[in-house]
Amino acid sequence: MFTRCRAVRSGTQLLLGSRALADWILGGGRLPRRHLRCSLRLRWHAYWFELNWRTEEQQLAESALPPDPVFILGLWRSGTTVLHELLTACAPWTTPRTWQCFRPSTCFLTRAPSQGTVAYRPMDRGRIETSSPQEDEFALLLLGEPSAYRGFIDPRRLRDCGERLWCGEEGPLRRWQDFLRGLAATAPGARMLLKSPNHTFRLPRLRALFPDARFVWIGRHTGEVLASNAKMWRAMMDLYGLWECPPGALEGFLQDMVRAGAAALGRCLEETPRDRLLWLEFEQLRLHPRETLLRVLSFLGADSRAADGAGTRGVDEALANIPIHSGSRAGLPDDPHVAALERAMAAARQRFG
Repeated sequence: MFTRCRAVRSGTQLLLGSRALADWILGGGRLPRRHLRCSLRLRWHAYWFELNWRTEEQQLAESALPPDPVFILGLWRSGTTVLHELLTACAPWTTPRTWQCFRPSTCFLTRAPSQGTVAYRPMDRGRIETSSPQEDEFALLLLGEPSAYRGFIDPRRLRDCGERLWCGEEGPLRRWQDFLRGLAATAPGARMLLKSPNHTFRLPRLRALFPDARFVWIGRHTGEVLASNAKMWRAMMDLYGLWECPPGALEGFLQDMVRAGAAALGRCLEETPRDRLLWLEFEQLRLHPRETLLRVLSFLGADSRAADGAGTRGVDEALANIPIHSGSRAGLPDDPHVAALERAMAAARQRFG
Protein backbone atom coordinates (compact mmCIF):
# COMPACT_ATOMS: atom_id res chain seq x y z
CA MET A 1 0.00 0.00 0.00
CA PHE A 2 2.73 2.47 0.92
CA THR A 3 5.77 3.51 -1.11
CA ARG A 4 8.29 2.27 1.39
CA CYS A 5 10.38 -0.78 2.20
CA ARG A 6 11.94 -2.47 5.16
CA ALA A 7 15.42 -1.10 5.74
CA VAL A 8 18.19 -3.67 5.86
CA ARG A 9 18.48 -5.41 9.24
CA SER A 10 16.31 -2.79 10.94
CA GLY A 11 12.72 -2.14 11.91
CA THR A 12 12.88 1.22 10.16
CA GLN A 13 10.55 1.72 7.21
CA LEU A 14 12.11 3.57 4.32
CA LEU A 15 10.13 6.37 2.66
CA LEU A 16 10.86 6.11 -1.06
CA GLY A 17 10.20 9.01 -3.38
CA SER A 18 11.68 11.40 -5.89
CA ARG A 19 15.26 12.19 -6.72
CA ALA A 20 15.04 15.42 -4.74
CA LEU A 21 14.00 13.53 -1.62
CA ALA A 22 16.72 10.90 -2.09
CA ASP A 23 19.33 13.62 -2.62
CA TRP A 24 18.17 15.43 0.51
CA ILE A 25 18.37 12.25 2.58
CA LEU A 26 21.80 11.27 1.30
CA GLY A 27 22.98 14.87 1.65
CA GLY A 28 22.71 14.41 5.40
CA GLY A 29 26.04 12.59 5.48
CA ARG A 30 27.08 9.01 5.95
CA LEU A 31 24.23 6.72 6.90
CA PRO A 32 24.54 4.62 10.05
CA ARG A 33 26.05 1.21 9.30
CA ARG A 34 22.74 -0.63 9.59
CA HIS A 35 21.26 1.57 6.82
CA LEU A 36 24.18 1.75 4.37
CA ARG A 37 22.50 -0.42 1.71
CA CYS A 38 19.43 1.81 1.76
CA SER A 39 21.23 4.39 -0.37
CA LEU A 40 21.09 2.03 -3.35
CA ARG A 41 17.38 1.46 -2.85
CA LEU A 42 16.73 5.19 -2.54
CA ARG A 43 18.50 5.98 -5.82
CA TRP A 44 17.00 3.04 -7.70
CA HIS A 45 13.47 3.97 -6.67
CA ALA A 46 14.12 7.66 -7.42
CA TYR A 47 15.09 6.78 -11.00
CA TRP A 48 11.77 5.05 -11.68
CA PHE A 49 9.84 7.62 -9.71
CA GLU A 50 11.11 10.42 -11.95
CA LEU A 51 10.44 8.41 -15.09
CA ASN A 52 6.83 7.80 -14.09
CA TRP A 53 6.33 11.35 -12.87
CA ARG A 54 7.42 12.80 -16.21
CA THR A 55 4.75 10.68 -17.89
CA GLU A 56 2.14 11.90 -15.44
CA GLU A 57 3.23 15.52 -15.88
CA GLN A 58 2.49 15.30 -19.59
CA GLN A 59 -1.02 14.06 -18.84
CA LEU A 60 -1.62 16.79 -16.25
CA ALA A 61 -0.36 19.69 -18.36
CA GLU A 62 -3.87 20.70 -19.45
CA SER A 63 -5.59 20.04 -16.12
CA ALA A 64 -6.70 22.90 -13.89
CA LEU A 65 -6.32 23.39 -10.19
CA PRO A 66 -9.47 22.79 -8.12
CA PRO A 67 -11.30 26.14 -8.04
CA ASP A 68 -12.80 26.17 -4.53
CA PRO A 69 -11.17 23.55 -2.29
CA VAL A 70 -11.80 23.15 1.41
CA PHE A 71 -8.72 23.09 3.64
CA ILE A 72 -8.71 21.65 7.16
CA LEU A 73 -6.12 23.50 9.24
CA GLY A 74 -4.82 23.22 12.78
CA LEU A 75 -1.64 22.23 14.59
CA TRP A 76 -0.68 18.58 14.51
CA ARG A 77 -2.75 16.46 16.90
CA SER A 78 -5.60 18.97 17.08
CA GLY A 79 -8.25 16.69 15.58
CA THR A 80 -7.64 17.40 11.89
CA THR A 81 -7.63 13.70 10.97
CA VAL A 82 -10.98 12.81 12.51
CA LEU A 83 -12.59 15.94 11.03
CA HIS A 84 -11.18 14.97 7.62
CA GLU A 85 -12.61 11.47 7.92
CA LEU A 86 -16.01 12.71 9.07
CA LEU A 87 -16.35 15.29 6.29
CA THR A 88 -15.25 12.75 3.69
CA ALA A 89 -17.90 10.33 4.94
CA CYS A 90 -20.82 12.75 4.82
CA ALA A 91 -20.05 15.23 2.01
CA PRO A 92 -19.93 14.46 -1.75
CA TRP A 93 -16.40 15.76 -2.25
CA THR A 94 -13.21 14.23 -3.55
CA THR A 95 -10.20 13.87 -1.29
CA PRO A 96 -6.74 12.28 -1.58
CA ARG A 97 -6.60 8.63 -0.62
CA THR A 98 -3.76 6.78 1.06
CA TRP A 99 -2.74 4.85 -2.04
CA GLN A 100 -2.57 8.07 -4.06
CA CYS A 101 -0.55 10.02 -1.49
CA PHE A 102 2.02 7.25 -1.10
CA ARG A 103 2.23 6.54 -4.84
CA PRO A 104 2.09 10.04 -6.33
CA SER A 105 4.25 9.22 -9.36
CA THR A 106 1.96 6.43 -10.61
CA CYS A 107 -1.48 7.03 -9.10
CA PHE A 108 -2.76 8.84 -12.21
CA LEU A 109 -1.35 6.17 -14.53
CA THR A 110 -3.06 3.24 -12.82
CA ARG A 111 -6.35 2.35 -11.22
CA ALA A 112 -6.91 2.07 -7.50
CA PRO A 113 -5.63 -1.22 -6.05
CA SER A 114 -8.20 -3.98 -6.38
CA GLN A 115 -7.36 -5.31 -2.93
CA GLY A 116 -6.89 -3.06 0.06
CA THR A 117 -4.54 -3.47 2.98
CA VAL A 118 -4.58 -2.08 6.49
CA ALA A 119 -1.90 -0.35 8.57
CA TYR A 120 -2.00 1.30 11.97
CA ARG A 121 -0.63 4.67 12.97
CA PRO A 122 2.31 4.18 15.32
CA MET A 123 1.31 6.95 17.72
CA ASP A 124 -2.27 5.89 18.46
CA ARG A 125 -2.99 2.70 16.49
CA GLY A 126 -5.48 4.56 14.31
CA ARG A 127 -6.57 2.42 11.38
CA ILE A 128 -5.33 3.38 7.89
CA GLU A 129 -6.70 1.64 4.83
CA THR A 130 -5.63 1.80 1.21
CA SER A 131 -8.66 3.93 0.36
CA SER A 132 -8.72 5.97 3.59
CA PRO A 133 -8.73 9.77 3.34
CA GLN A 134 -5.12 10.86 3.62
CA GLU A 135 -3.26 14.11 4.03
CA ASP A 136 -1.70 15.35 0.84
CA GLU A 137 1.48 16.30 2.73
CA PHE A 138 2.76 12.76 2.23
CA ALA A 139 2.45 13.16 -1.54
CA LEU A 140 4.15 16.54 -1.26
CA LEU A 141 6.99 14.92 0.72
CA LEU A 142 7.54 12.01 -1.67
CA LEU A 143 7.36 14.31 -4.69
CA GLY A 144 10.48 16.00 -3.32
CA GLU A 145 8.99 19.24 -2.10
CA PRO A 146 10.38 20.69 1.16
CA SER A 147 8.25 19.40 4.03
CA ALA A 148 8.52 19.33 7.78
CA TYR A 149 7.92 15.59 7.44
CA ARG A 150 11.47 15.23 6.19
CA GLY A 151 12.23 15.43 9.88
CA PHE A 152 10.71 11.96 10.29
CA ILE A 153 13.61 10.64 8.22
CA ASP A 154 16.44 12.78 9.57
CA PRO A 155 15.53 14.13 13.01
CA ARG A 156 18.90 15.90 13.18
CA ARG A 157 17.50 18.41 10.66
CA LEU A 158 13.98 18.57 12.09
CA ARG A 159 14.22 22.17 13.29
CA ASP A 160 15.65 23.30 9.94
CA CYS A 161 12.71 21.64 8.15
CA GLY A 162 10.31 23.38 10.49
CA GLU A 163 11.96 26.74 9.99
CA ARG A 164 11.43 26.58 6.24
CA LEU A 165 7.75 25.92 6.84
CA TRP A 166 7.30 28.68 9.44
CA CYS A 167 9.08 31.23 7.24
CA GLY A 168 7.35 30.32 3.97
CA GLU A 169 10.65 29.38 2.29
CA GLU A 170 9.48 26.16 0.67
CA GLY A 171 9.34 27.54 -2.86
CA PRO A 172 6.38 27.35 -5.27
CA LEU A 173 5.55 23.66 -4.54
CA ARG A 174 4.83 23.12 -8.24
CA ARG A 175 4.78 19.33 -8.04
CA TRP A 176 2.26 19.48 -5.23
CA GLN A 177 0.08 21.71 -7.40
CA ASP A 178 0.37 19.19 -10.24
CA PHE A 179 -0.71 16.45 -7.84
CA LEU A 180 -3.83 18.46 -7.02
CA ARG A 181 -4.50 18.93 -10.73
CA GLY A 182 -4.36 15.17 -11.12
CA LEU A 183 -6.82 14.65 -8.28
CA ALA A 184 -9.18 17.24 -9.73
CA ALA A 185 -9.05 15.53 -13.13
CA THR A 186 -10.14 12.22 -11.60
CA ALA A 187 -13.41 13.76 -10.37
CA PRO A 188 -14.41 16.61 -12.71
CA GLY A 189 -16.71 19.13 -11.10
CA ALA A 190 -16.36 17.73 -7.58
CA ARG A 191 -15.20 19.97 -4.77
CA MET A 192 -11.89 18.98 -3.20
CA LEU A 193 -11.26 18.45 0.50
CA LEU A 194 -7.65 18.72 1.69
CA LYS A 195 -6.17 18.27 5.13
CA SER A 196 -2.66 18.87 6.38
CA PRO A 197 -1.51 20.56 9.58
CA ASN A 198 1.42 21.87 7.51
CA HIS A 199 -1.05 23.93 5.44
CA THR A 200 -1.79 25.92 8.61
CA PHE A 201 1.48 27.77 8.03
CA ARG A 202 0.82 28.16 4.29
CA LEU A 203 -2.50 29.96 4.67
CA PRO A 204 -1.45 33.23 2.93
CA ARG A 205 -0.09 31.26 -0.02
CA LEU A 206 -3.20 29.07 -0.20
CA ARG A 207 -5.49 32.11 -0.18
CA ALA A 208 -3.52 33.60 -3.07
CA LEU A 209 -3.48 30.34 -5.02
CA PHE A 210 -7.15 29.49 -4.36
CA PRO A 211 -9.13 32.75 -3.98
CA ASP A 212 -12.43 30.89 -3.59
CA ALA A 213 -11.17 28.36 -1.05
CA ARG A 214 -12.68 27.98 2.40
CA PHE A 215 -10.87 26.96 5.55
CA VAL A 216 -11.80 25.16 8.74
CA TRP A 217 -9.27 25.66 11.54
CA ILE A 218 -9.65 23.23 14.42
CA GLY A 219 -8.09 24.23 17.73
CA ARG A 220 -7.30 22.23 20.84
CA HIS A 221 -5.95 22.94 24.32
CA THR A 222 -2.24 23.73 23.81
CA GLY A 223 -1.04 21.51 26.66
CA GLU A 224 -2.81 18.52 25.13
CA VAL A 225 -1.47 19.38 21.68
CA LEU A 226 2.11 19.50 22.97
CA ALA A 227 1.84 16.23 24.88
CA SER A 228 0.30 14.45 21.90
CA ASN A 229 2.83 15.94 19.47
CA ALA A 230 5.75 14.70 21.53
CA LYS A 231 4.34 11.19 21.29
CA MET A 232 3.50 11.46 17.58
CA TRP A 233 6.85 12.84 16.39
CA ARG A 234 8.82 10.31 18.43
CA ALA A 235 6.73 7.45 17.05
CA MET A 236 7.12 8.64 13.45
CA MET A 237 10.87 9.17 13.85
CA ASP A 238 11.18 5.68 15.34
CA LEU A 239 9.33 4.31 12.32
CA TYR A 240 10.99 6.26 9.51
CA GLY A 241 14.18 7.73 10.97
CA LEU A 242 17.53 6.78 9.48
CA TRP A 243 19.37 8.72 12.17
CA GLU A 244 18.72 9.16 15.88
CA CYS A 245 16.99 12.27 17.19
CA PRO A 246 19.53 14.44 19.07
CA PRO A 247 18.67 15.42 22.64
CA GLY A 248 16.50 18.53 22.74
CA ALA A 249 15.76 18.61 18.99
CA LEU A 250 12.13 17.61 19.29
CA GLU A 251 11.51 19.85 22.30
CA GLY A 252 12.98 22.79 20.41
CA PHE A 253 10.89 22.00 17.34
CA LEU A 254 7.70 21.96 19.40
CA GLN A 255 8.60 25.30 20.99
CA ASP A 256 9.12 26.68 17.49
CA MET A 257 5.76 25.21 16.43
CA VAL A 258 3.91 26.99 19.23
CA ARG A 259 5.58 30.30 18.44
CA ALA A 260 4.94 29.91 14.71
CA GLY A 261 1.36 28.80 15.35
CA ALA A 262 0.61 31.95 17.32
CA ALA A 263 2.16 34.08 14.56
CA ALA A 264 0.20 32.27 11.82
CA LEU A 265 -3.05 32.70 13.71
CA GLY A 266 -2.30 36.36 14.37
CA ARG A 267 -1.78 36.97 10.67
CA CYS A 268 -4.96 35.04 9.91
CA LEU A 269 -6.92 37.30 12.27
CA GLU A 270 -5.63 40.37 10.42
CA GLU A 271 -5.95 39.17 6.83
CA THR A 272 -8.59 36.46 6.43
CA PRO A 273 -12.23 37.50 5.82
CA ARG A 274 -14.75 36.09 8.26
CA ASP A 275 -16.72 34.35 5.53
CA ARG A 276 -13.66 32.35 4.44
CA LEU A 277 -12.67 30.65 7.69
CA LEU A 278 -14.54 28.80 10.42
CA TRP A 279 -12.98 28.27 13.85
CA LEU A 280 -13.81 24.94 15.43
CA GLU A 281 -12.96 23.62 18.89
CA PHE A 282 -11.97 19.97 19.15
CA GLU A 283 -13.81 19.78 22.45
CA GLN A 284 -17.00 20.94 20.70
CA LEU A 285 -16.60 18.20 18.13
CA ARG A 286 -16.07 15.62 20.86
CA LEU A 287 -18.93 16.69 23.13
CA HIS A 288 -21.48 17.81 20.52
CA PRO A 289 -20.42 16.01 17.33
CA ARG A 290 -23.70 16.11 15.42
CA GLU A 291 -24.41 19.81 15.90
CA THR A 292 -20.79 20.73 15.28
CA LEU A 293 -20.50 18.74 12.08
CA LEU A 294 -23.74 20.17 10.72
CA ARG A 295 -22.45 23.66 11.46
CA VAL A 296 -19.24 22.93 9.54
CA LEU A 297 -21.19 21.59 6.56
CA SER A 298 -23.48 24.62 6.61
CA PHE A 299 -20.49 26.99 6.60
CA LEU A 300 -19.00 25.11 3.66
CA GLY A 301 -22.24 25.24 1.71
CA ALA A 302 -22.85 21.51 1.84
CA ASP A 303 -26.21 21.55 3.60
CA SER A 304 -28.47 21.60 0.55
CA ARG A 305 -29.41 17.94 1.08
CA ALA A 306 -30.64 18.61 4.63
CA ALA A 307 -34.08 19.67 3.41
CA ASP A 308 -35.09 16.06 2.76
CA GLY A 309 -33.10 14.64 5.66
CA ALA A 310 -30.27 13.25 3.52
CA GLY A 311 -27.72 15.61 5.04
CA THR A 312 -28.49 14.72 8.64
CA ARG A 313 -28.62 11.01 7.82
CA GLY A 314 -25.15 11.26 6.31
CA VAL A 315 -23.85 12.95 9.44
CA ASP A 316 -25.43 10.32 11.69
CA GLU A 317 -23.96 7.48 9.64
CA ALA A 318 -20.51 9.08 9.69
CA LEU A 319 -20.58 9.55 13.45
CA ALA A 320 -21.76 5.97 13.94
CA ASN A 321 -18.71 4.63 12.07
CA ILE A 322 -15.92 7.07 12.94
CA PRO A 323 -15.03 7.38 16.63
CA ILE A 324 -13.86 10.69 18.15
CA HIS A 325 -11.34 9.82 20.84
CA SER A 326 -10.85 12.25 23.69
CA GLY A 327 -7.09 11.83 23.93
CA SER A 328 -5.00 12.49 27.01
CA ARG A 329 -5.57 15.37 29.40
CA ALA A 330 -2.62 17.70 30.01
CA GLY A 331 -1.91 20.93 31.83
CA LEU A 332 -0.92 24.22 30.24
CA PRO A 333 2.84 24.83 30.33
CA ASP A 334 4.01 28.07 31.92
CA ASP A 335 5.53 29.55 28.79
CA PRO A 336 4.98 32.98 27.17
CA HIS A 337 4.64 31.49 23.68
CA VAL A 338 1.99 29.05 24.89
CA ALA A 339 0.15 31.96 26.51
CA ALA A 340 0.37 33.90 23.24
CA LEU A 341 -1.08 30.98 21.30
CA GLU A 342 -3.93 30.59 23.79
CA ARG A 343 -4.75 34.30 23.44
CA ALA A 344 -4.69 34.05 19.65
CA MET A 345 -7.04 31.05 19.77
CA ALA A 346 -9.43 32.95 22.03
CA ALA A 347 -9.45 35.84 19.54
CA ALA A 348 -10.03 33.43 16.64
CA ARG A 349 -12.92 31.88 18.55
CA GLN A 350 -14.47 35.34 18.79
CA ARG A 351 -13.93 36.29 15.17
CA PHE A 352 -14.42 33.03 13.30
CA GLY A 353 -16.29 30.78 15.75
